[in-house]
Amino acid sequence: MSNPGTQSKIPHSLRIMILFLRLSLGLSFFYLGFTALFDRALGRQLDGRSLSELYSWLANTPSLDWIHAFAPWAFMIIGACLVLGLATRLAAILGIILTLLSFLPSISYTAITVQQFINDEVIFVICLLILIFSNAGAYIGLDMFIHVSLKGKNN
Repeated sequence: MSNPGTQSKIPHSLRIMILFLRLSLGLSFFYLGFTALFDRALGRQLDGRSLSELYSWLANTPSLDWIHAFAPWAFMIIGACLVLGLATRLAAILGIILTLLSFLPSISYTAITVQQFINDEVIFVICLLILIFSNAGAYIGLDMFIHVSLKGKNN
């Protein structure tokens, strides 16, 4: 009998696209953390491309700030978890939190405009929400072997 936690009503073709979405987000987050830790010059060059707010946020955070030491490692771990499909929902939630930490300070609250919300970070948050609600780690990921139930044991 198969595990009910790994079954899905999502069509196979859509699950493949969600797998590619999970892999691309995971690689993006891993590379973001890696460049912030080991190749700062490359991170500064990439701050004008995809995830530009995150790259510039990591590059410009003062070195004494606690988030500067934590965020690059967190992005690498989140990226690795997404690529492997391990604790995918938790990794996606943490990815949303870190992305919002970098994005929210850049919003001008005195004159909120639509242009402030047209950027890669908003798209990444929406994509991470898709991973959360589609159970993306259970499809060709390590989450398919892990089933955590918050319900009590049935006797």
